[in-house]
Amino acid sequence: MENKKYIDWHTHTIYSDGLDSPAGLVRNSRLLGIQSLAITDHDILAGYWEALLEADKGGIELVPGVEISTEVYHILGFGIDPKNPELNRFLDKVQGLQAKICERRMEKLQAAGFSIDMKKLKAAFPKSRLGKYNILLAMLRDAECAEKIIRKYGNIPSDEAFRLLFGNNGIAGEIENENSVESKEAIERIHAAGGIAIVAHPFKEAKTPRDLDSLLKEGIDGLEIQPNYNGRNVQFAEYAKQHNLLLTYGSDYHGAGFSRPLLGRGGDNYDNRIDVKEFFRRSNA
Repeated sequence: MENKKYIDWHTHTIYSDGLDSPAGLVRNSRLLGIQSLAITDHDILAGYWEALLEADKGGIELVPGVEISTEVYHILGFGIDPKNPELNRFLDKVQGLQAKICERRMEKLQAAGFSIDMKKLKAAFPKSRLGKYNILLAMLRDAECAEKIIRKYGNIPSDEAFRLLFGNNGIAGEIENENSVESKEAIERIHAAGGIAIVAHPFKEAKTPRDLDSLLKEGIDGLEIQPNYNGRNVQFAEYAKQHNLLLTYGSDYHGAGFSRPLLGRGGDNYDNRIDVKEFFRRSNA
């Protein structure tokens, strides 16, 4: 009997740096044929509760999830207890640290002539965990900043604006991460809340799979495959197989303004089905 489900376990909502409401994201995922969904907002769990009622009505499984920002890697937590007080206090701490990084990014942008500050950022995102995508979106919504972007770069799409402002060589791209938590602590907090720790988009932060050896020692449970990036996943999937690690699949969806669509029912290049019960059973074995 086939027990596998089509999953998208990496999505973002308005509670971090996404454009969709949690309920809207659930509906759209269900329309695409997704059977198991995880909302993995950065360092915050608020979207889970808002999505839960819609998931129950729509017949889609909602897995509690989060994406924790650390000094190098982003660590996904699945199957966590969203009410766990220690985890929630830890996430509050991470949100505060990330807000400080935002302040430093905005200082660089201000030095380059952009009139963006924490007041504008919080006005645009009063309930969200704040990060660099939020800064970009706040700038695009602010008439003065948007006009400055057009004058400086032309009428470019949001993905290109993000690269120029926050990419590795962007105005506010390189920020020292002394205000970030360590991956080891994130993994431990996820495990203590009953969850499974997965390294998100490993191909973005690791030059080679061997770079992930340190995470193995810290207790990482698996790796994420992002089908939107096709071949960049291959060597990391092989690494996971060699080390008997779990695999998950996610879109890293942020909204229609960005070039990573939600996953559906697979395709020619990927199969995003997993046996969800076996996944959690194996992790607890």
